[in-house]
Amino acid sequence: MQSRKIAQIVDSAGSIPRDVLEKYQISEVAFHIHFGDHQYRENISISSQEFYEHMQRQKNLFPKTSIPGTAEWLHAFEQKYENGFRDFIVTTIAKPLSASVQSASIAADEFKILHPDIDIRIIESNTCACGQAALEIKIAELIHQDELSLEDLVGKIEKIKPQVVSLFSVNELTYMKAGGRIGGATAFVGKMINIKPVCEFINGVVHPIRPVRSRHKALQTLVNEAVKRMARIQDAVICVQHALCQEDAEFLIQQLREKLNYSRPIYESPVGAVIGSHSGPTAIGIGIVPD
Repeated sequence: MQSRKIAQIVDSAGSIPRDVLEKYQISEVAFHIHFGDHQYRENISISSQEFYEHMQRQKNLFPKTSIPGTAEWLHAFEQKYENGFRDFIVTTIAKPLSASVQSASIAADEFKILHPDIDIRIIESNTCACGQAALEIKIAELIHQDELSLEDLVGKIEKIKPQVVSLFSVNELTYMKAGGRIGGATAFVGKMINIKPVCEFINGVVHPIRPVRSRHKALQTLVNEAVKRMARIQDAVICVQHALCQEDAEFLIQQLREKLNYSRPIYESPVGAVIGSHSGPTAIGIGIVPD
């Protein structure tokens, strides 16, 4: 057992299930969402459900997001400090997707000046959404086991990061194109009107897997690609995230359980707004931290 408790703080891009945040006492620092002249804080002043309903009502108004400010990170640090924590693990969305890691790092440097007895480690996840959530849940499990020092925990996380799988499919490329996040998926543009691309995030960049012609085929491809990446499943963490497509998420979960003979929890949550603003309603994905 470690003598110093380790606090876990995340940005909201991972969209960890709310019950998991509560179970492991994880602090979440929210991104800002902008719809025209209106501004919200993710999961605080607007829910994921409200966010996607807003997108569906105003299809020509593309939302924008901005990072949590240093003051918001400082507030999260101060709350954990007041609760007796002196060691902090902070995880953020991939650097190519957002400057969240820089904002957290600036705040950490300021907080260390005020409190020289603390140790804050900032870890850029290399991914986002369901992949980021899977990594952060694995970190929560490791902290809960209370067997690793902060230094050893950071070393283990760095070994886990390259193994994280982030698979996703969108119903259309419109939002990714509008948000400048299309990346490698440009290979699909113009091939067909009703393409349902299956992609993955690698080091924060979108990489195409294959275009398919139907939603059902996209869901089957997601499952098959996930299974291919699961050599061992005993201590794996699996997350399914979706944007207003609950039935599709349930289909993925059922298929993953059957094909993997997997009995551990499969975590489910909405695709967070910071990612959903670029993927749109009905986006869906699978995040995995393999054993």
